[in-house]
Amino acid sequence: MNGTGSVVVDDVSLTDATDFDRLALDALRGGGQFGSRRGDNFPVDWIFRAYDELKARSSPFADRPAAGVAACLTAPEPEVRAQALVFFQRHPRAAGGERVVDLVAGDRELFAGVPDPVHPGTDLSWQLLAALAARLASGDERALERAQSEVLRPGDALPLVAELAAAAPAWAFAHAESIAQGTPAAGASLLIQLQNSGRDVVALAERIADWCQADPRFELDISRFIDDPAMRQEILLKFHSFEG
Repeated sequence: MNGTGSVVVDDVSLTDATDFDRLALDALRGGGQFGSRRGDNFPVDWIFRAYDELKARSSPFADRPAAGVAACLTAPEPEVRAQALVFFQRHPRAAGGERVVDLVAGDRELFAGVPDPVHPGTDLSWQLLAALAARLASGDERALERAQSEVLRPGDALPLVAELAAAAPAWAFAHAESIAQGTPAAGASLLIQLQNSGRDVVALAERIADWCQADPRFELDISRFIDDPAMRQEILLKFHSFEG
């Protein structure tokens, strides 16, 4: 930072006159004025550097790039929207992150069924829910209420369930059947996340085992991520008792 109140990040000068919405959009579109480094994979890497550097300097501009990225969540290009979601997955407490909750509550036309260019094999709706999940650790009550609603929607639980179970274990335990019925692949994540919560995870496994039959990864995930051997064996026995 210099005496004029400007900040320079990778040769880009930021001042009170900077249009940070435009700056974030240009950066995420891969504008040539934003420097790249050998380890960069996507244009959002410049935003990460700028945000981290401004935060480290306690700059008065620190929140403005994040707010600019929030405006990009509804940009016309899927590539821009995808990178904006990546930013808020990594920095869920950043300025503008509350917009993720608003978008989840909306019609999601810009996200549902739109292939994610950053994470092949998923769509932008998955990544939007993952960004919502990332906010749960911040204690955002509105995000928690929305996540509790979304995790019960058929097929939508997987991006949310682990973080939701960590943030609200009693609620997740109580609603486990509805979650697993709607998204069978979420059952293993529930058991793994709740294994050290002091709750009867073996009894929980019995409650959801029938639904989990539809998850081809259940046995593998339980075998790898349930730490206690006796608990692991009991869960798998409950699972196999519903086979056939």
